[in-house]
Amino acid sequence: MSVKNAANDVMAAVAVMQHARNACANLSPLGMPMTPAQLEQRARVIAAVVNASRKLQQLRDRAVSLEGALARFRARKAELAA
Repeated sequence: MSVKNAANDVMAAVAVMQHARNACANLSPLGMPMTPAQLEQRARVIAAVVNASRKLQQLRDRAVSLEGALARFRARKAELAA
């Protein structure tokens, strides 16, 4: 995953989260019956939030992995320089 792709993924995930926040603000309370259209909208919002959360977790996992690889690279470079 390149840095540019990672940045694009983060921006897309943030945009989805902001959209979800705005959409959730306009939804009916849970105690009120909802129309099929409202149920469908709620399902789309939930799916978008879950997908965004999954993408953000993948980015965090990738960052941890890259930090570990960088630390191993620096250690190996120092080992070879010695």
